[in-house]
Amino acid sequence: MRRRFRDRYDMEGFLFLAPALTLLVLSIAFPLFRVIQRSFQEYSAQVGAFQYVGLKQYQHLFSDPLFWISVRNTFIFTIGSIALHLGFAYPIALLLNARWPNVKIRNFFRGAFILPFLFSPPAAALLWGLLFRPLGPLNYGLSKLGVGQIAFLGDSSWALFSVMLVNSWVYFPLYMILILGGLQSIPKIFYDAARVDGANWIQRFIYVTLPQMRTLVMTVILIDFATSFIHFDLVWTMTKGGPLRSTYLISFFLYEKGLRNFRLGYGSAVGVVIALIMAICISVYVFVAIRREEAAV
Repeated sequence: MRRRFRDRYDMEGFLFLAPALTLLVLSIAFPLFRVIQRSFQEYSAQVGAFQYVGLKQYQHLFSDPLFWISVRNTFIFTIGSIALHLGFAYPIALLLNARWPNVKIRNFFRGAFILPFLFSPPAAALLWGLLFRPLGPLNYGLSKLGVGQIAFLGDSSWALFSVMLVNSWVYFPLYMILILGGLQSIPKIFYDAARVDGANWIQRFIYVTLPQMRTLVMTVILIDFATSFIHFDLVWTMTKGGPLRSTYLISFFLYEKGLRNFRLGYGSAVGVVIALIMAICISVYVFVAIRREEAAV
């Protein structure tokens, strides 16, 4: 048995991986274990230590209406951000990958579209906060068009969409670069063969570009979901979760309950639930994507 294991696996390879595996265990596995452990405990001021309380933290969490409000807002924010990121990044990447009469102008726009990503989220929040003001440039333009003023950050029906728009403006250059790199990696011979067969640009996009970009787009969606679901700084700077909890995300709930109120056990339970929600969503998405990939083949 031992010899069979040694013949099947190269033990020297495990030795080379040992430093990385040790760092992975110390930086991820051990903190995760401690968070799970703390979620079953509660700090007692009388004893001066954590005491085991079982599922009390989770029972309190799932009965808290504010938690479900934060979950709903987080899913809306995450799905909307992903849609806007791809809606901005994909067409712009296609445009920047196309043939231009002047290569220097195309390269200029490639650099110009990266500029929003150079802003830190709080700086972008402050900038767009000025644009969203009741007497700001956007409302001035809308008034001139006869639409009237819109309370972008003061109206609960507009606030969540407004912060999603700002989030998309800040981060779409990152996904644009990833998609542009994927487009440039597609062999030109595929497009040349499609042109010979008489395919127009729409058919080339559907039958050449989309299949070749399927794996990359799946990866982009996974990265975007993981970062948007736990987003904090930009939205917190703009709205603090208001008005009327319309932009109150699950990361805000974790911050207030676990850090501001110093309820570490309760905050640990929130963190565990966030990790489970993300793991389930990502697993389901990857499973469905793999099944579709296999069906397409």
